[in-house]
Amino acid sequence: MPAKVDSTTSAASRHTFEDHVGEIRLRLEAPTLPGLFEEAARGLADLIAETTAESDDEGERKVAIRARDAEALLVAWLNELIFLTETRGRVYADVRVSRATDTELEATVHGAALRVLRTAVKAATLHGLAIQKSAEGFTATIVLDV
Repeated sequence: MPAKVDSTTSAASRHTFEDHVGEIRLRLEAPTLPGLFEEAARGLADLIAETTAESDDEGERKVAIRARDAEALLVAWLNELIFLTETRGRVYADVRVSRATDTELEATVHGAALRVLRTAVKAATLHGLAIQKSAEGFTATIVLDV
């Protein structure tokens, strides 16, 4: 993977990747906390899959997660998506977070069949993780073990 890849998905949200020794650092930006979690899912899917089939109803899942704080919640969210990808053979870029607080997240995810794997992601980590709020919204940096 190149040293840095930038992917803009909307006017206000985006994610970038940076190589990190044995890992990849994912940087996220979004105007809201739910948007940050949605962008994290899109970033993960972008990293995992080179190509996918279209999302379908068979791949729809409800996800509810709790954690001690927003950082742990982001790790748990990404690890849940990694688990679903591994066990279901689907990638979850099409997500709608209906509720996100510092400790709870509820979402509906739509999976698309994984056609061509780009990067096998083992887990999201707490290493160097930080979620920051500013006047423009939220930013986060998370390291993914690949």
